[in-house]
Amino acid sequence: MSGVFAVSRIIHIRARHIFLVFTASVLALSFVLARGNYALSASGNVALPDNGGRVILIDPGHGGFDGGAVGVNGTIEKDVNLSISLKLRDILTDAGFTVVMTRDTDCALNDSEDTTIRRRKISDMRNRLNLTKLYPDSVLVSVHQNKLTESSRVRGAQIFYSPNQPDSKVLAGYIQDEFNGCIQPDKPRETVKTGKNLYLFYHAQNVAVLCECGFLSNPDEEALLCTEAYQYKVAYCIFRGIMKWNEGLSD
Repeated sequence: MSGVFAVSRIIHIRARHIFLVFTASVLALSFVLARGNYALSASGNVALPDNGGRVILIDPGHGGFDGGAVGVNGTIEKDVNLSISLKLRDILTDAGFTVVMTRDTDCALNDSEDTTIRRRKISDMRNRLNLTKLYPDSVLVSVHQNKLTESSRVRGAQIFYSPNQPDSKVLAGYIQDEFNGCIQPDKPRETVKTGKNLYLFYHAQNVAVLCECGFLSNPDEEALLCTEAYQYKVAYCIFRGIMKWNEGLSD
C-alpha cells in the first residue's frame, strides 16, 4: 500500500505543479493582453500612453492596529487591501504612472504619541489626508473590502466618489463599468457619492474614489478575494478604469 500511496502522491504533486504552471501562464497572458493597446515603437520598447506625469496615490485601507472588517472565515480586510493595492501599484507603474502608496506594509499612519484607539484612528485618517495635500494634483484611489452583517448573500464591488471634484464621479463610473462588465455582469452596481461619514473623501480636494472590492461577509466572495488570480483581476478592473478616464482627459 505504501508504494501505491507514494506513486499516487507523486502523481498528485505533478498534477498540482502542472495546474500552477497553467495558472501562471494564464495570468501572464492576461497581463500581456491588458497591455495590448500599448503600441511597440521602432526601437522595440513599449510606447506608453501619455499620462501627463500623473500621480496615482494608492491608499490600502486600514493597517497595523486597525484590521478593518473580518470575513466570515477570518480573513482580515487590511491584508486583502494591501495585497490588491501592491498589484495595482505594479500595474500602474509598468504603464508609466507615478505611484505613491499611503502604506506598503502592514502599518498604520497614526502619530506615535497617540495612546487610545480613537486617537490613533483620527490621526491615521488625518495623516492620509495630509498625503493628498502633498500631492494636490494626484488621483486618490483607496482600496477596501465591504461587509454586511445582515446578510451573507450580498456580493459585488461598488465604487464611491468624493463630492469635491466632478472628475471623481467620472472616474468612479469608469471603474464601476469595468467591475460590472468583467466580474459582476449579472449583478451590476452603481457608483455612490460619499458623505461626511467618510472623512478622507469628504475632505480630500483631489480626484478621489473609494473601491469597495467585494464582501467579506459573503463566504464565496471572501474565498475569491484571498486568491492571487482574483486579486489581479480586481486590480486590472481598477487599472482599466483609470486608463479610460485618463484617456478621456486627453481627447
